[in-house]
Amino acid sequence: MKIVQTPGPPVKADEKRATSPSVAEQQLALSQDIIPAVPGEFYSYRSHFGGECPLYALMKCKSNKARPTCQAKSLGMEANAFFHFTDADPRVLSIKAACASGMLKGVEDHSLFGETWFAPTDLTIEEFKAIHSQKDADLLVEACRKSFGLRQVVIDLHQEQIVAMMTDGGKYGLFMVEEMTNSTVQIAACHVLL
Repeated sequence: MKIVQTPGPPVKADEKRATSPSVAEQQLALSQDIIPAVPGEFYSYRSHFGGECPLYALMKCKSNKARPTCQAKSLGMEANAFFHFTDADPRVLSIKAACASGMLKGVEDHSLFGETWFAPTDLTIEEFKAIHSQKDADLLVEACRKSFGLRQVVIDLHQEQIVAMMTDGGKYGLFMVEEMTNSTVQIAACHVLL
């Protein structure tokens, strides 16, 4: 059984990128509660990350994916990634790598978090948008598994890059960098928990 939840409109192949304020406004309406992903549900969404909210939690679509660093400990295994902003292009780190690097402000016990790996994909933008809009978990998982010849815990980001994610807890995800500056990243993303 496939259950789909989408808080905003799906990405369409002929659609222009959303502006950051519209995605940020959508996020304000999402719950700040910790609502874990449900096995078998496919989630597609957009999120905006910045210095105030660099944590990425792969949870239900009712729950905000972009979280402040101060929530890392309470998110625990639900926290999956950390967007790091410098003068150069942003990058994304596994939550454990961010913890080990001291980026989680006072959280030193990396055993609170699960493993997360990233890999660049060879998907085209059109292929990503098709997976995102068709909400097909099998295609999503296949694209992720195909990309994971090399598992990385840190990956540098660039415009329109498509990144695969996988966790030791059974989450598979893809995200595309829609917009970025040296202090923000906006993504279109989808994930499933098997």
